[in-house]
This record gives sequence, C-alpha cells and structure tokens, in this order.
Amino acid sequence: MRTSSRIRSKTAVHSPTRQRGIAILTAVALAALVAALAAWIAWRQGLWFRQLENQFDQAEAMGVVRASVNLARLTLKDDFRNNQVDHMLEPWNIPIPAIPVENGRVGGRVLEQNGRYNLNNLVSDNGQANDAEIAACKRLFTELSLSPDLVNALADWEDADSDTRSPGGAEDNEYLQASPPYRAANQRLTDMGSLTRVKGFTPEVINTITPFVTVLPAVTPVNVNFAEAEVLAAVVPGLSVTDAQAVVAKRAGSYFADISQFTKALPDTAKAGVISAALSVQSQYFINEVDAHFGRVTLRYAALLERKTSDIPRIVWFRRE
Repeated sequence: MRTSSRIRSKTAVHSPTRQRGIAILTAVALAALVAALAAWIAWRQGLWFRQLENQFDQAEAMGVVRASVNLARLTLKDDFRNNQVDHMLEPWNIPIPAIPVENGRVGGRVLEQNGRYNLNNLVSDNGQANDAEIAACKRLFTELSLSPDLVNALADWEDADSDTRSPGGAEDNEYLQASPPYRAANQRLTDMGSLTRVKGFTPEVINTITPFVTVLPAVTPVNVNFAEAEVLAAVVPGLSVTDAQAVVAKRAGSYFADISQFTKALPDTAKAGVISAALSVQSQYFINEVDAHFGRVTLRYAALLERKTSDIPRIVWFRRE
C-alpha cells in the first residue's frame, strides 16, 4: 500500500511538468510555423509586386515601341512629300541613341532596304524565273566568294515549276529526302530566316550575304545612293567591284539626283550595261528597329515599312527581335 501511494505521488508531481514541456514545444513549433508562413506570404507578395511591375514596364515599353514606329512612318511620309530622292544624308538615316524618357529610355534607327539586292527579284509575281535577275544574283555571290550554284537552289525554291536547275538546284525530290522531309516553297521568301530551309544556305553563307541582300514582298530596283560596291557590280553588267568602289566614293558627301547622273559616273565600259528599270534613286522599303528599356524589361522590335505613295507607310510585318 505504501509503495502504491508513493508511485501515485511521483506521477502527480511529474505530470504537470511534462504537460508544461509539451505545451512549450507546441508553442515553439506553432510560432515557427507562423513565422515561416508569414515569410512565405511576404515572399509571394513581393513576387506578385515584381510581376505587376514587370507587366507595367512591359506595357510602357510596348507603348513606346509602337509610338516610335508610328513616328518613323510619319517621318518617312513627310520625307516623301518633300523630295523624291533618298540618300544617306537624309535626317531619317541618322540612328537615334538611347535617350531618357519617363521611367525608361528608348532608341532606334531606320534602315533603308532598296540599297540591298532583293532575293525575291529572282521570280516574277506569277512565279516565273527571271534569268536576268538570276544572273545578277550569281554575280553578287561570286563577288562574295560564294558558289553561284546557290542561286540555282534559291531560284528553284521560289519558282512555281518543278524543274531542277543545274548545277546546284533542288526541288521536291531532294527536300523530301531530308529528315523530316519537306517540299520546296514554290513561292517567294517571307524573310531572311526562310533561307535556312534552302539547299546549301548554311549559317555561314547567310551571314556572308546578309549585309548585301534583303527580302522584300515584291520586285524592287536597287537604290544607287545606298548600294554597296558589290551590289552595284552585280546589277550593272560589265561593272567591276573596283570601278563600283570608285562610283561609291563619288557619292560620298553627296548623292545621285537621278539615274542619268549615276550613269555618267560609270566608266565607259559599263554604261551600256545600265538597265534603268533595275535602278532607282528612291526607296520604297525600310526597316525600323526600336530598343526600349523600362525597369527590368528590355524590348527590341523591328517593323518593315512600305512607302509607295504620299500616304503614311504601310507596316508589312512587325515582330520582336
């Protein structure tokens, strides 16, 4: 009896102590849980605020990009109204460095495109190959130390028929052997990126020709006030690159007011090769590049602008770079 009483007495003494210990541990665990939950809520709230700020910055940057493109369109419209000759000395040809605007900065430039050789000149609107343009393009590729056979592959890609040009051409029968298989487009290029699907146009080839060529939605003449010597030598049969470089030097600080002035600047051996329809002193196509920075958001967009009349230029495509 005494032993049993002693046990009950010890249990009665230790039970409140044990309960207090459990209560303290529970309180500590609960406090830690609450602190962790509060930290997680604060982190989520901070993340939400940053996402909201990014969305706001994105909207601001996108608005400035669109405004910049519209400003370029209005500038080109005004230029068309004031003169019919486009050249390197015009104000719109000067790049605008990144300048501060409210909460950010923006910059951009207008890149004239008719001074480059248009790869879509190889075929007519109905898909028929243009032998004169193919010959000009081959001269350009040769001057750039590239195989002229690549032009045959490009002409096959664009023309409407299924006859393979030789040497170097390719039609469906060759592209269907690729993995995965595909067919020749049988239409003009949509952009420079389309070249990656044409036989022989490796990244190295595309990088080599990019400074001298463009992809425009219609047949276009070459603006002699912007063309590089290699392009001039390609579109004027009988004109060497060396002589073309001398012609380019003559327009430095000036420009050709018309094709007759350009022809006079050519050596006598090349004057007979001038095809007026293939040359111009006016430009119809421009690429407007815009860079906008707001907060943590950086946007770079480009727009191809088409100016054929005194109306505001049309946006052919608009995309993020």
